[in-house]
Formats: sequence, structure tokens, C-alpha cells
Amino acid sequence: MSQLELFIQPVVAEPTVPSVESIRERFESLLTTLRQAQVMPLSARDLAFWTVVTPQMSNWLPADEKAAVCQEFADQITRLGASAA
Repeated sequence: MSQLELFIQPVVAEPTVPSVESIRERFESLLTTLRQAQVMPLSARDLAFWTVVTPQMSNWLPADEKAAVCQEFADQITRLGASAA
């Protein structure tokens, strides 16, 4: 270890806190994609990701909006899953 390394401050990334508006935009984009689709537009990996993330990410929204987003997501996944059968 050189002496210079003793005085270098580590870079600390500040955690980012998402805004409610940015979360709404992401959900709106996702739900628009699902609404317009006739077959499942998400890969198995993306579907697994959104299935886990949607309930967690929606916690930032007001309770009634959270319920509506989660319900519509579930409804669209069910509809698109049924169209694959």
C-alpha cells in the first residue's frame, strides 16, 4: 500500500430514492405494454422479475393506487397467460 492510498477517500454513492411519479411512469409503461399485447410480451425472466417487484415497488404508492396497480398487473398476466394456452 502506498502512502497516497492512505489519504484517498472512498467514493460513497448516495442511495437514490425513487419518486412516486417515477414509479407511476414505470408502472404505466409496463401496464400499457401488457394491455396492448395479444400474447405475453415479457420473457420468462422479465415476468418473474415483475411478479416479484410489482408488489414491492407499489408500496411507494398510496394504498388505493397500489391495490389498483397490483390488481391490473395480475389481471393482465392472467389474460395473457390464458391466451397462451
